[in-house]
Amino acid sequence: MLRTCYLITFVFTLIVAQAYSQISFRKYSNPKFKFSFDLPAQWRIKYSKEEEGFICIPSTAIEKREYEDCFEGIIFRLEFFHTGLDSTLRSGNYKKRGNYYYTTDRVNDSVKVKNIKGKNWVGVYHNNVCGISCKETGFHAAAGQCQFIYFSNSRSTILIETNGRELDDHILKRIVMSFSFN
Repeated sequence: MLRTCYLITFVFTLIVAQAYSQISFRKYSNPKFKFSFDLPAQWRIKYSKEEEGFICIPSTAIEKREYEDCFEGIIFRLEFFHTGLDSTLRSGNYKKRGNYYYTTDRVNDSVKVKNIKGKNWVGVYHNNVCGISCKETGFHAAAGQCQFIYFSNSRSTILIETNGRELDDHILKRIVMSFSFN
């Protein structure tokens, strides 16, 4: 019985690992704001008049269905600020205590954010409980997981904000590890 459990776990792990290894990435570059990062090849970043900004959307039929009902068809929003990290965060819903920032979400009033940094930027990351609304079922609740990833080179700050659904860990890591100001 124990061997069977180990075998099932092993096979499942191989299937998941194979699925993740088959994701191809491409470089997204923004010449106006002078930054780039790796993005799954099947995702597209475009300007949305309705959202009044840039959004990342899926292009495959399967992902379109996954994101359409509860996530408005949006994987993440991309925002640009002409200020450094500290000014950007302080003008939002963030407070600084010591070397760390704190924010709030729908459940907690003191969410500590994680400091992150790359080769030519510093930033913060946090995951908040956020609201989602599903058209098909009418479901509406604080049941989403919104990720906020800020990258700053001291003169400008870029925010990637997911729309109620967390990025898979390997995709999140690839975006963060590849992010660069040009």
